[in-house]
Amino acid sequence: MENILKKHSKIINIALVVLSAIIPLLAAFHSNLWFDEAYSVGLANQPWGNLFVSAINDVHPILYYVLLKLYSLIFGTSVIALRIFSVIPIVLLAIFVATKVKKEFGEKVSFYFLLVLLLLPVTMHYGSQIRMYSLSMLFVTVTAFYAYKAFKYNEKKYWIIFAIFSILSAYTHYFALFTIGIINLVLLFYIIRKKKELIKRWFIYGILQIFLYIPGLIIFIMQSTRVASGFWISVNYPDIFGQIIEFFFQDSIVSGIPSIIGLLIVIYMILRVHKLYIEDKEKIRPVTIALTTCGLVVVITLLISFVRAIFIPRYMLPMLGLFIFAFAYVLSLEKGKIIKIVIFLALIVLCVWNGATLLNKSYTEENNKPIDLIANELQEGDIFVYSNVGPSSSVAIKFKDNKQYFYNVGHWTVEKAYGAFAPQMTTIEDLTEIENYSGRIWVVDDASTNLYDEIKDMEGTEIIKDKQEFYYPYSGETFKISLFEKK
Repeated sequence: MENILKKHSKIINIALVVLSAIIPLLAAFHSNLWFDEAYSVGLANQPWGNLFVSAINDVHPILYYVLLKLYSLIFGTSVIALRIFSVIPIVLLAIFVATKVKKEFGEKVSFYFLLVLLLLPVTMHYGSQIRMYSLSMLFVTVTAFYAYKAFKYNEKKYWIIFAIFSILSAYTHYFALFTIGIINLVLLFYIIRKKKELIKRWFIYGILQIFLYIPGLIIFIMQSTRVASGFWISVNYPDIFGQIIEFFFQDSIVSGIPSIIGLLIVIYMILRVHKLYIEDKEKIRPVTIALTTCGLVVVITLLISFVRAIFIPRYMLPMLGLFIFAFAYVLSLEKGKIIKIVIFLALIVLCVWNGATLLNKSYTEENNKPIDLIANELQEGDIFVYSNVGPSSSVAIKFKDNKQYFYNVGHWTVEKAYGAFAPQMTTIEDLTEIENYSGRIWVVDDASTNLYDEIKDMEGTEIIKDKQEFYYPYSGETFKISLFEKK
């Protein structure tokens, strides 16, 4: 293997980088959306003022939305174009690994990193979603790499790059913020233990990071106060531990198989790292640092979730690069060919199986049925009403010329955040405006029909098209669509 890598290193790296683009692109050429993606698309269509107001009132930092908007000014706001924006960080990460990581840690670590990145099911899934996950993964990985370089070589340029990407990470996702916070603390720990002469420099660049993040901190406090109830997140113990183990190895595969494979890989990693640590703890230090960082982020956020739920398995994606690096580093030291063959055969099976599942649910014609039903019968002046913005967010994006009302039954503080769907959508706290309306009303329910029942019982309403149910494979949601005439 080593001879092949040395002899054909450039060709192999180029091939893996190209494949890292092709794999997520396979799932990028469709226009189906789930709510979070629809929200991103909505913001990309907003003028700058509305974008900032809505994004600041959302529950995520604003950098991704700003970069997506800038990208859309050049490449447009079509769903496919915006999906491709998420593929770009995956490719940039692959190039970074094939160049910088390879130079620092060797060809074998780079090779295994690229191979694992390519084969993990979450790469295709989240590398094609219109969300900030792939971007945060890139920023956090670069941050960790240059934290290591700053500690090892103590060159000013490495400290500057480390600080810059720390800030970029913090402004991209809050779990990226947690991760770079832990990276800074782990760096301080090793500085105190081994290189006390770096303490002054650590404080200088730490203060710089804090200063540059003051606007983000203000936004973070505003957002966390506004959504103090954490209504959209729930953490179920002990189920969450199984979800953590299987997350990176699955998309929508048969339940159980990813858990087994994930658990076996975790056990292999623990045993292998323990053995290597006993043999030469300095040699395995980059792995223990990466895994300690990931572990602390997960443990701390799970502990916080006992008080206020903030953890979702997909929020681990910003630190995926650290996990892959640790895995790749261990594999580069693995002498057992059979072990490596078994591991990669398992990853290939998961990649193919999950890839087929994702592509099927992304491209099936079933996704078009609820939208087509509306499009075929929609008239100018028709309005939409819905009380669950999940499935209805697609309607908000697809039908921009018709007035829409989100009936905020739970009275969540989302009116400003949902400005992402303006001007077609307005948030209402009661149905008074609908009661006083004359004309055709499309009702879009989720699996329940609560809103259908309320509209049906209004005085002067007549059913034109009774509720029809559609399953939306892409998001796993159910649409129940009905049409009323109100006189």
